[in-house]
Amino acid sequence: MTPSTQSLPPSLSKKITDLCAKGYIHYDAKDYELALRTFYQAWVLVPKPQTQFAEAGWILTALCDAYFRLARLPQALEAANSALFCPKAEQNNFVLFRKGQILFDQGEVAKARAILHKAYSHGGASLFDQETSKYIEAISDLIN
Repeated sequence: MTPSTQSLPPSLSKKITDLCAKGYIHYDAKDYELALRTFYQAWVLVPKPQTQFAEAGWILTALCDAYFRLARLPQALEAANSALFCPKAEQNNFVLFRKGQILFDQGEVAKARAILHKAYSHGGASLFDQETSKYIEAISDLIN
């Protein structure tokens, strides 16, 4: 089911985009805690219900990614699952990839393999390039 999409006022969308950009500066510096705080500052600006706005998908994806880097897998999975309810996020192969990694790392190998394979099939091998080989190895029998 495709979520309904609403548009934010341009000034609010810009504030959110600017906060996410700052969050990614912290993320790139490997300060994932500060990145999380910055992404949450963006999150609280999104009106309820948040899942009607594409910006919510961006923020939840960023939160998922930062939580994953901090090995806070339950929070990362919750953010990934929530992101998938946002407009255009169901087409975001990165969210699927992260969700597959999280499930794999939590020991839910069968579910992880299905999601990782879907991410690979739609997003390609480049999703796996910067990650440890265990994720591509988990689906090697499905892609070769």
